[in-house]
Amino acid sequence: MYKILLSLLLSSSFLFISNAYAQQEPVIITMANVFGEVPEGRMPGHTGRIQELIAKRIAEHTNGQVKWNILKGKQPGGVSVFQSPSLTADNNRIQATNVPAFFLPRVPEIMIQSIPFLFEGAEHSRRFITSQPAKWLSKKIEDAYGVKVLGHFHNAAFVSVNGTTPIREPEDFVNKIINGFDKTWDPMWTDIIPKERRFIGTQEAWTGALVKPDSDFDINLGMIQNNHRQHLHQRFKHTTLVTNFYNIFYTMMINRDVWHSLTDFQRTGIKKAIKEAQNASIAYQLDTTLWALQLNQSEGVEIHIQTADERQRWKAEFYPKMVKAVSDRSSNPSETREMIKQIEALVDDLRWQ
Repeated sequence: MYKILLSLLLSSSFLFISNAYAQQEPVIITMANVFGEVPEGRMPGHTGRIQELIAKRIAEHTNGQVKWNILKGKQPGGVSVFQSPSLTADNNRIQATNVPAFFLPRVPEIMIQSIPFLFEGAEHSRRFITSQPAKWLSKKIEDAYGVKVLGHFHNAAFVSVNGTTPIREPEDFVNKIINGFDKTWDPMWTDIIPKERRFIGTQEAWTGALVKPDSDFDINLGMIQNNHRQHLHQRFKHTTLVTNFYNIFYTMMINRDVWHSLTDFQRTGIKKAIKEAQNASIAYQLDTTLWALQLNQSEGVEIHIQTADERQRWKAEFYPKMVKAVSDRSSNPSETREMIKQIEALVDDLRWQ
């Protein structure tokens, strides 16, 4: 009888503790990012989808103990998204951030991602995500911003070169008015010199700024996923799709104290969700590229896929200039060059796991 009563008592206690734990409010982590709501009728962007996948998987892998709250285009207090990493470090209204390299200016080495043709394809991009160079960049971001980096997610590899005339060779940029690529890419234009380079931001381009009646742009450079919403087919009748002109990754980070306050179980669940989303980001990026490519073509634009020979000539022109520029900006140029070499080697390193 004593054993039966003890067993019932222990069972009841365990059930009480389990129910009490299950009823606890979830840990809410609010994440800032650069994406707003998707307009009706438009395919969701792949990085937005990745963020939603992460939130879903975190809830699943932590049994609902962690809720990942994604801000939909409204940053806290109306602050600039450039401030999001710092706000994350301070736990100031947000606990996490997901932004591309351009929003991390304290780490000039991250612009390795802007080096033309450094990457060879989707598998190369996938290998980078958990490579030593990626860990090296993560450490630099953590040191510069005082955060914990959770991972990098693939965002862009295909550059859409939209022209009023066909653009096939580097020389086709000469004496043209170009929109796209901020000052980060200035060094690559030292020999191939456009007539003028401007930068119309994405938000302004959505209003038709690039195709208005008095527009004088000859070429627009950007993601093919943006072409339809920016109405580019109205002016630019020729599109050359350039594979791996750059490889842009988004970096997801979390407040250090918040991260350490989580249980081992919760951190393990988040890590599992991040890993799943990293792999998915490669496929999602290709998915929206193909969707946007056929949409661009259906709007009457002549599509040209850059050939291997063309790629070789573009790489010979632009690649060495950007390698030098990115290395020179680094606090340790020789180390940065070594990381670039390691990225190059990833495509052939069959021992990579």
